[in-house]
Amino acid sequence: MKSPPTILILYPYFGSFPEWFDLFHETLLRNADVDFLFFTDIEFDRYTATNVQHRSMTLSEYAQLCSQKIGINVVLENSYKICDLRPFFGRIHADEITGYDFYGYGDVDLIWGDLRSFYTPNLLKKFDVFSTHSDVLSGHFSLFRNTIANRNLMFNVVEDFEEKIHSIKHCGTDEKLFLDLYIWTNSSLAGSKIPIWKWFRKKQQFRLFLQEQYTTPFIPKPWLDGSINSNQPECWVYKNGQITNQRDVGRQFMYLHFMNFKSAAHRADGTPAPWQGRDRICFASPSDMEKGISIGPNGIYPLGEEEC
Repeated sequence: MKSPPTILILYPYFGSFPEWFDLFHETLLRNADVDFLFFTDIEFDRYTATNVQHRSMTLSEYAQLCSQKIGINVVLENSYKICDLRPFFGRIHADEITGYDFYGYGDVDLIWGDLRSFYTPNLLKKFDVFSTHSDVLSGHFSLFRNTIANRNLMFNVVEDFEEKIHSIKHCGTDEKLFLDLYIWTNSSLAGSKIPIWKWFRKKQQFRLFLQEQYTTPFIPKPWLDGSINSNQPECWVYKNGQITNQRDVGRQFMYLHFMNFKSAAHRADGTPAPWQGRDRICFASPSDMEKGISIGPNGIYPLGEEEC
């Protein structure tokens, strides 16, 4: 029996882990058929899951690695700027992704559900690029087939992105700008009307799977029930490796992204983020995940200890 396509998710992360990291790590462990690799200056030895590895390095050492691999001087004054380097990960981490069918990147302000139940072997066979949003390549998780075309896409226009790489500001190259490059490449390849060239160019196009997975509540995009912004589901449960909420009965989710719980920066209706400014958010431990945990405006608790 053939094994399912192999996946490695890359996590450059520097500074300090959020207080829910132990829960996050537990959900990595429970996705045992996916590998995760951290590049970090944080003590990592107590995290011993066989599918979670790490490389110890400083932020400046990581910047040197990026500079060497992409041929542009990279200066990282903060770890958030790494987001602008994500489109280059196929080249920066070419050694680490060797032998894997797919590579990707993600955030740590989330907890994973059952990733493989969403990106099935059949889907992974059909598509080359996966995003959990329909209109951008999602920064909190995107996945790419490990091909020369994917690894080298950014190097066709690397000069156009050099200014953004040098900027100390976060420029968002990993989301809309990155997707635009895929779409532009596909459209430029599709121009010929000569049958043989039309067939050939179609074979060279990137097959994009851009499907909204509803991982990030409190955004202006309509939810499954049409609600927007702060009217979207706020009470969530992680249990038996699955993520659900109190409104979308019978549906599980690939992961729950905490972005709009912890910060109001992206809450378009101006409502406050319930976790922002709190001294403590997480009141659950990995052992609580055997019975389940709840995630809501008041924080993260063992299931049944806090009403949403």
